[in-house]
Amino acid sequence: MDIATLKAAFSKKSNEGNNDETNTGFWQKFFPFYKMDLDETVEFRFLPDLDDENPLGFIVENRYHELLINGKKKRIACSNMYGEPCMCCDLSKKHYDEGDEALGKKFWRKIDYIAQGVIISTPFEYPIKDDENPVRMLSLSTKLYKVIESKIVKGDLDEMPYDMISGYNFKIYKTKQGEYSDYTTSDFARKSTQVPDIFLSKIELYDLKNFRYGKIERDQMEVMVEAFLTGRSLETETEKPVVSVTGSPTLDAKLEASKATQAAETVVQQMAAPVAEVTSASIPPARLSPQEILAKLKANRSA
Repeated sequence: MDIATLKAAFSKKSNEGNNDETNTGFWQKFFPFYKMDLDETVEFRFLPDLDDENPLGFIVENRYHELLINGKKKRIACSNMYGEPCMCCDLSKKHYDEGDEALGKKFWRKIDYIAQGVIISTPFEYPIKDDENPVRMLSLSTKLYKVIESKIVKGDLDEMPYDMISGYNFKIYKTKQGEYSDYTTSDFARKSTQVPDIFLSKIELYDLKNFRYGKIERDQMEVMVEAFLTGRSLETETEKPVVSVTGSPTLDAKLEASKATQAAETVVQQMAAPVAEVTSASIPPARLSPQEILAKLKANRSA
């Protein structure tokens, strides 16, 4: 891949977009850059996705839905992200078409983006052990993604931003816009640099798609949507059932049942837990030596 190909991929992604919690070892791989104070800066170096078929090279899209279940927000993967029909997307469209924007919005899919790299500098303490893989993930909001996209599409970069030899560090600036933190002044460094040697000997790249919210089956999503719509667990199913407007015969039947075959609290706990997190066991070890990484990058550049 070259910079022209990358620019084309981000341009295509931009056009497509216009048309339309527990803490585990897994989540500890995400760098909390938002913890810095206002007017501070984090410098981060993006690294390539281990999946060399990723058209964006170093970023993947993460689609999800956020439902309030038993007083807690649960994030579940959008099935469309895995090439399958999504019940939540269908419900969102149905309610919007019927004029119920409030309910349509609650089922609307959300998007963030995931990238990986090494921390060049941080204003707050964030120790990494000497024998530890220094690669950390970033969860990027749509606004921050648009900043990156703009720099690539407009041609501000002469080299691949994530190239380990001649890429660019990315400076994340934290400012304030109204009542909220803002990162839209972030930018790539003007000068290209090599990834510091201290990192090259320890880097182990990840396959970014393994960090998206994990796929769930249709029946699992139905259980969670049911809990969201009723506002209560199925343990109280002997009460008068809530009339369903889901448009799903299967879900309507469940909502009208006089008794639950299983306590909803148990079902939700069993099904929601693996949805909100992906265990580190699902991530392939996929370790490349620095020599192999550099050799691969140099070969790609030569090609």
